[in-house]
Amino acid sequence: MYSTNEEAFNYLYDRMGILCVQVMVSAVRAYGADTGSVQVLTLLNGGDDSFSNRDQKALVAAMRYVEDNLPEWQEERIICLPDGQQLTIDPALVPEDY
Repeated sequence: MYSTNEEAFNYLYDRMGILCVQVMVSAVRAYGADTGSVQVLTLLNGGDDSFSNRDQKALVAAMRYVEDNLPEWQEERIICLPDGQQLTIDPALVPEDY
């Protein structure tokens, strides 16, 4: 379906925007990619079940992408998004030892 986890991340960003990225980063930080995927699905899917099966598969891959990149993003405190925007990571999400 997606050749890379980054492709899945880009797909979800294009579909849902910056809120999705913020929620994924927070969930990976708190729970890790696998458990965090369930949390994100619950938060973003809401009551209307707008997430398709494709979206759910993309979410799992995108969460792994976030997990792989989070240490670097925390160090930089910036996430460069696919459309050229930058998201500043909330200082509360950065461990004190950075």
